[in-house]
Amino acid sequence: MLIFVVIAIMIVGILTLRSVVKDTPHQSRLIKQIIWDIAGIATMFYVVFEKEARIKSYTKYIYAISVVLLVVVLIFGKTVYGARRWIDMGTFDLQPSELFKLAVILMLASIFSQYHKTKALILSIMAVLPAGLIFLEPDLGMTLLIGFIWFSMLLASDVEKKYIFTIVGVTIAFIPFAFFFLLEDYQRVRILALFNPEEHFREGAYNVIMSRSVIANGGIFGTGYELGTGTNMHIVPMQHTDFIFSAFAEQFGIVGTFILLGLYATILLAGLMQVGRYKDDFWEFVAIGVCSVFAFHVFENVGMNLGILPVTGIPLPFISYGGTSTLVFSALVGLLIKARAVSKKARQVM
Repeated sequence: MLIFVVIAIMIVGILTLRSVVKDTPHQSRLIKQIIWDIAGIATMFYVVFEKEARIKSYTKYIYAISVVLLVVVLIFGKTVYGARRWIDMGTFDLQPSELFKLAVILMLASIFSQYHKTKALILSIMAVLPAGLIFLEPDLGMTLLIGFIWFSMLLASDVEKKYIFTIVGVTIAFIPFAFFFLLEDYQRVRILALFNPEEHFREGAYNVIMSRSVIANGGIFGTGYELGTGTNMHIVPMQHTDFIFSAFAEQFGIVGTFILLGLYATILLAGLMQVGRYKDDFWEFVAIGVCSVFAFHVFENVGMNLGILPVTGIPLPFISYGGTSTLVFSALVGLLIKARAVSKKARQVM
């Protein structure tokens, strides 16, 4: 079921991307994304059929490689729109933060399943510390995502709740300091634009205002495929990545949006409804981590397209254009399928 759900979302993504890049100099992105989707499906099947013991043993290597790449991208990475997040690999750009997203789920699952209470808390904090390198790129959205993954898995662990509440309190108290002294100017503007978009129209709210206008044009049933006025006029910047949801919503309306959200909900339900019945704690935490990733991505991307959440550059899974993200999302779904498969005694041989 999950495989068909992913393929369905990928098809929707291809169709939406085609409507965005047609009659532009970027039509080659469509072919590239089709290739990435095929590679993603292959990645998903590889994870599903890989031996369980190997997946667990690969954890520390994937984590180490991802941390090294986070350092490399800060030194040799390609700068795009003021952010250094990609390593030029010739035929494609590698985004190490996406790989770290996968690595941190596996590492935290390993920590929380092997260690308990205070030791697990300390080791988990150490595991997510490299997220500071992502913040330096700068990539606030991905940094927040790593924090959300950690917090979600932490809640499911046996770490005493008093420590979790203390962490929440310290984090809330730290927010004003982070806003004034750690964020870049454009990041502060994006947050302020959330509350007064008209005042920051030219600085940080233009994309959001245009996106909301395009979405509103879709109405209940949408304008029809490739008939979206705003999409065809290309009035929304970055519509092939961050704001591709606006193109989808304009063409397919509220009805299409609910169907798409239903497909994402299927992924979440497939992972969360199995909680308590997985083979061991490792797969339990993996499933929680995977579900937290998809929940954050969908909620944040749709929210920023609607103007109810700050713009953070978080892509919409399997819809937004991107190679590394497609492979990682596919690997995550593969892990979720694997977690369900090994929990059934008849298939423990996998």
